[in-house]
Amino acid sequence: MLVQAETGQQLLMSKQNNSIKVYLNIVLTPSYVVSQLRDFEGGNIFLTEKLDFEKSSDSNLFLLKIKEILNIINIDLYDVVEPKLIFDNDYYTFVPSVLYLKGKEKTYLKFSTELNDYDFATSDFIEKLSIYNIYLPYVNINNYLIDKFQKLEFYHFNTVLLNSFLIRESEIISASVPGPDSCYCFIKQGYLKILILKNGEILFFNSYNYNSLDDILYYLILSLKDKNLEYINTPLRVYRDNENQEFEIRFKEFFGNVSFIKYFGVEQIL
Repeated sequence: MLVQAETGQQLLMSKQNNSIKVYLNIVLTPSYVVSQLRDFEGGNIFLTEKLDFEKSSDSNLFLLKIKEILNIINIDLYDVVEPKLIFDNDYYTFVPSVLYLKGKEKTYLKFSTELNDYDFATSDFIEKLSIYNIYLPYVNINNYLIDKFQKLEFYHFNTVLLNSFLIRESEIISASVPGPDSCYCFIKQGYLKILILKNGEILFFNSYNYNSLDDILYYLILSLKDKNLEYINTPLRVYRDNENQEFEIRFKEFFGNVSFIKYFGVEQIL
């Protein structure tokens, strides 16, 4: 369903072709793609579209879905001044900044991902944690978007997620998560990401698919116990996009130091 927000502001028009100047954000996951338009002058979201599909790892399918969603929002009617792509896949690894050597991305990645000779690897720096997220981008999608818009800013979803929730909310996190150990659970449609920090450094990070609340609780408890942490006392922050009283009650049965943060979807992590 096409959602159009009422911003109350007149959108800035391009003098060259009378089209509306916008920022374009695209978020691609294995099971859906979201496109979002912001007006150039105020940065306000005025259009969001989501397209669901069967979970896949096929980059050619992803490209077709991106073309489809751009067609749905009639992207050619706009003057896109800053396109941004954020994508999620499992072809990544974290490397501490003290061990990182630029140009050796595939060397690091080969220990966690099966690579081909033609694969291209790149990295994002996560300053708050002093690590590099090394990953494989979707080259075919990047090339298509660059050809279409003449430029592209792209990031791995994990980079944006960690920066958004750990940097933007650093003061809140510092105030509400005391002690050297902390755990964060990011819950989205059908999958979750678990991050465990110890003394400000990543001790554990992984993604899981889930079908029920029991699955979420199982993965959280298993991850904490595997790192020899007491899940009853370890501070836990749970990010999810809906409010559910039963959800919170079940969590509090197992976790004695848990807080819940509602985020409102893709616009909050961009």
